[in-house]
Parts: sequence; structure tokens; C-alpha cells
Amino acid sequence: MADETKEAGEPLPADDEIVLAEDGAEAADEVVEDPAAKVTELEARLATEHDRLLRTAADLDNLRKRMRRDLEDHRARGRVEVLHELLPAIDSLDLALSATKPDGQAESILRGVEIVRRQFLGAMEKFGVKPIESVGAAFDPNLHEALTQVEHDTVPPGHVVQDLRKGYMLGDRLLRAAMVIVAKPKAATPEAAPAPQEEIPAPQEGDAADGEEPHA
Repeated sequence: MADETKEAGEPLPADDEIVLAEDGAEAADEVVEDPAAKVTELEARLATEHDRLLRTAADLDNLRKRMRRDLEDHRARGRVEVLHELLPAIDSLDLALSATKPDGQAESILRGVEIVRRQFLGAMEKFGVKPIESVGAAFDPNLHEALTQVEHDTVPPGHVVQDLRKGYMLGDRLLRAAMVIVAKPKAATPEAAPAPQEEIPAPQEGDAADGEEPHA
């Protein structure tokens, strides 16, 4: 039997070809989409993710810095406790050096005390401790404790005259303030009172005027 035709001489499509044609039409409908809108959407999502990653990185960096700062503070507090125990020994050495006069018998003792003091300061310098040089410097309330004020001939007012107890720095931090005596302005001397002038007595009646002879 001859093949059926849709029209004269044209074969009819098979069923599977009809189904494929319908699926292709639907797929074509799905593909039809605005590409600019899709690009805009993807760019917005990318920007959001990028911003989120930046915030996360910033949070991690801040956390790392805070942990490093906390660790340094913990180490500094540990050093401060140890160094505060050593400072009285250095104070005693300073006192011994200032009170000892280098006569013949005490000279060797004086040298020994100086050596011990240098060893103490050298050991503490390894931990970042340095003495504050106060004498002659301007008084700084952040570094000095003023015990009293005195008049001085060579040190200007507001400057340190004497260092009673040395202060020390731990790196850029104050380990202990220095106890000092500060120069103050000299009191104004009272001006000498002018010498009293002698009063010239007024001429009395009957006295002859200067250069005139008395009347007879």
C-alpha cells in the first residue's frame, strides 16, 4: 500500500518529530531572555559577595591586631611586676653612692657599688628599661612627682633641681615616675624706702630776707 501523504507528494511527519518540534518551540521560548538584566543581576550578586568578603577580612585583621595587643599588654604587665621588685635594690645602690665619700678606705667599696649598679641597669635595659634623666629638665607631670619647690640661682623656675628618686621608662611607657625637687621663682625683694627729706623751716616774721639788710 502506498504511503499516506498530507498533500499531493508530501509525506506526513512522524509522531516523534511532532513532539520534538513542540519541545524546541518551548525551549526557544525559555531562551528568549534579556541578557542585560541577567548581567546586571550577576554583577549585583558579585558585588554583594565581594563586600561580604572584604568585611570578613577586615574583621579577621582587627581580631589579629587585638590579640597581638592583648598579648603584648600581658607580657608588659609581667615585666612590670618583676621590675618593680628590682627597683628598690637600685634605689639602695643610688643612695649608697650619693652618701659614700671616696676616701682611701671606702674607694674600693664605692667602685664595687658602681659596678653592681651598672650590672643592674644593664640587665634591665635588655627588657627595655631606661632611667629618666630629670635634673635640669623641665618639670613634666607625666614623668615627675614634685615633692617640694626651692629657689635656685642657676636652674630656671619650673625645672628640676634635684632627683630624689629616679624614674624609669619601660619602652615608651612610664614604669615609675621620678621624685624631684623643682625650682621656683625667687621672691621679689622689697624696694628700699626713699630717705626722708629734711624740711626747710619757713621764714618767720622779722627775719631778714636773703640779700636784704634789716631795717633800722
